[in-house]
Amino acid sequence: MSNDLKTILYIDDDYQAGVLAKVFLERARMNVEIVLNTREARKVLADKKIDLVITDIGLPGETGTQFYEWMVESEYKEIPVILVSAHAMGFSTVLTEHRDIFFEKPIFFPSFIEKIKKILGDH
Repeated sequence: MSNDLKTILYIDDDYQAGVLAKVFLERARMNVEIVLNTREARKVLADKKIDLVITDIGLPGETGTQFYEWMVESEYKEIPVILVSAHAMGFSTVLTEHRDIFFEKPIFFPSFIEKIKKILGDH
């Protein structure tokens, strides 16, 4: 049965935010890989089958939006991405164009999980 679980890659430089998300998502019967930056995220993408990526926007170094833009041009372009941030205002056109994949922090997990399940159900 565990082979049916979806695996989510969660990128956030705030480790506690990742752990909190992991707790809620695992309760909803999903596997979660937490990484602190996009460099680590690329390693996980290369090593494991990932069904969904969730990335914080305000990462040090390469931002979540830059990583998203890389993903849609990469071999991983079929993997859905959700962008999360505590600072929704003033971000790039990526957010304007992709409001449907943006979630504001603090995350309200019941609706966040509902959105994830909807996205994963489409695949």
